[in-house]
Amino acid sequence: MLSHKNLHLAALVLLAIVGVGHAAPPMGRVVNGTDSTIERYPFVISLRGPTGSHSCGGSIVSKQFVMTAAHCTAGRTADQLTVQYGQTQINSTGPNVVGVKKIIQHELYNPSKNYANDISLLMVQEPFVFDDINVAPVKLPVLNFSTPQTEDGGEGVLIGWGLNATGGSIQTTLQEVNLKVYSDAECTSRHNGATDPSYHICGGVDEGGMGQCSGDSGGPLLYNGQQVGIVSWSVKPCTVAPYPGVYCKVGNYVDWIKTSQIILA
Repeated sequence: MLSHKNLHLAALVLLAIVGVGHAAPPMGRVVNGTDSTIERYPFVISLRGPTGSHSCGGSIVSKQFVMTAAHCTAGRTADQLTVQYGQTQINSTGPNVVGVKKIIQHELYNPSKNYANDISLLMVQEPFVFDDINVAPVKLPVLNFSTPQTEDGGEGVLIGWGLNATGGSIQTTLQEVNLKVYSDAECTSRHNGATDPSYHICGGVDEGGMGQCSGDSGGPLLYNGQQVGIVSWSVKPCTVAPYPGVYCKVGNYVDWIKTSQIILA
């Protein structure tokens, strides 16, 4: 029988899974972030649904492809999605909006397994024109890259347009927040075994109150200027201690990203 403490943990994990299970997460801003600019992060994009409203984040990985979370594309078709790029402030009417030509969702994506393999690529209808100021590709880590496996972890940055709190207000200006990138062991421990280092990496702060929320899904977690995570899921309410946000571990998918682009092209 579960103790009262473990029942509470199980309930929180269940809330986390329910919280990210929607096909179209609401828009908003990073929790306790500060205003940022596209010049600082020229690879970040806003993924929009059929109405043109922001639903998820993402990153430009090459002239024809954007990377996001699989739960942002599950159940959707390419003609339902558009990408706004090169903009600090997002807007449903543009500018810099391109359609999606093809979706390649990871073939082993499994939401019932704590969102294992939560990664998708989108082929855009028109190639991006890189200017290294407002539009540029993100840097990917080496294959199987892992952050420092120490108690202190590493210093990371989350960027996006997600909610400022569970049920919070909508913001249209790009946000950033400095986070701790946790070791695999601490990530798993803090989530009571609900994460797997084969798929997941964690980012947050020990005391809570900073990090991802709904609308940040698919967006990038950076470490040393490289994207090491894709926003996947979190315990609700957003940024509640001691549970850091959970991200798809990009370093384990570098070969899949490269191979998928070749197949789609």
